This record gives sequence, C-alpha cells and structure tokens, in this order.
Amino acid sequence: MKKRKHRKPLGSEEEIQLFKELCEAVNRLGIETRVEEGNFRGGMCLVEGEKEILFINKKDSMDKRIALVISELKKRNVSEAQLPESLRAKIVDWF
Repeated sequence: MKKRKHRKPLGSEEEIQLFKELCEAVNRLGIETRVEEGNFRGGMCLVEGEKEILFINKKDSMDKRIALVISELKKRNVSEAQLPESLRAKIVDWF
C-alpha cells in the first residue's frame, strides 16, 4: 500500500477565504479562473479570441495566488471601490 504525502496547508483559513472571494470577483467580470498544476507562472489567457481565463498555478503559495489575482484586477482598472465591501476591508494592504 502506498503512503500518501502529507501536504502542508496552503495558507491560513483567512487567506483561503480571501482567495475564494477574489476569484468570485474575477468571475463576476466574466473571467473564468482555473487553478492548475504545471510549470508556468500564471496569468490571463485569451482562448479562441474571446474567452478569458485566469490561470493560477496550484504549486504557488497562497500569497502568490492572491497577489496574482489582485494584479490582474488592477490591470483591468478595477478599483478597490468596485469590489464588495467585505472584500475591500480584507485587501486594503494589497491595493
């Protein structure tokens, strides 16, 4: 019988919740988010000239994932004010 690798947690519960809320905010903009494992940095991809997908590397730490999503929101000129109030309070240090 194979032993399973014991993986360390990605981040705190608060970081994981923040990441989920950020992904929901990106989805509301019509951008699909995918967390995939591979040898890539992550970022926005345009598929078939019209569908936008934000790829996030599964191997990245939760801090890197959060920073990537916030970076993509900034590139789209999404201001902190356009985000839900509950999310704004959590990312004040990131923006």
